[in-house]
Amino acid sequence: MRILAIDTSGRLASCSLYEDGKEVASCTRDSQMDHSRTILPLCEEMVREQGLTFKDIDAYAAAVGPGSFTGIRIGVAAVKGFALSGNKPAAGISTLEATAALVPQEGLICSIIRARENEYFYGFFRNVRGELYRICDDECMSGSELKSILYGADWLLCGDGAEDFLKNNPCDWKWKVELTGVGQHASGVAKCAWELAQCDSLSDGNDIMPVYLKKTQAERMREEKTK
Repeated sequence: MRILAIDTSGRLASCSLYEDGKEVASCTRDSQMDHSRTILPLCEEMVREQGLTFKDIDAYAAAVGPGSFTGIRIGVAAVKGFALSGNKPAAGISTLEATAALVPQEGLICSIIRARENEYFYGFFRNVRGELYRICDDECMSGSELKSILYGADWLLCGDGAEDFLKNNPCDWKWKVELTGVGQHASGVAKCAWELAQCDSLSDGNDIMPVYLKKTQAERMREEKTK
């Protein structure tokens, strides 16, 4: 089985091609959040360089959030288009889980993405002999609140927001920051989607939906006007 995965939830646009349980190709580009112009050519380039066409892809996956609202919408729309046009299955993968999946060490993992100033999306996981287990749902809270939860245990921190969290919330407890795959990348999305495929848990492209966790700016403005 070949799975094409994309991640447009952060500054970088990335895509990954998984085949029979391993990554065979990946592409990353700093699109400076201009994902609408970047992600499709990036996927086409990667597939073409492997001597394949989109007809050779068996399934698709996208990072569905949390992360950049606009980026997530673009990634989800792209995967929906790929999957529905080719009548192929698809998967929506948590950005936080995809990032945690790239951490090679065993132990407790906290995946962190910056939401706003000193506010962070986070997810807790445990790596047991290479198997990733989720501990809690993805959530959002202030840095001080997150620090109080993490304090006293040996956590591996990963994600685009890990270093920002440590900088803004100094602590005498020495958590480790995992630099391998520290950021959001399609490689983790593809890895998680592959695991779902082994359980026959891929879904229809129509089922892939963005997961924001926080209200968009348009929603906040609309609520303010109705007050």
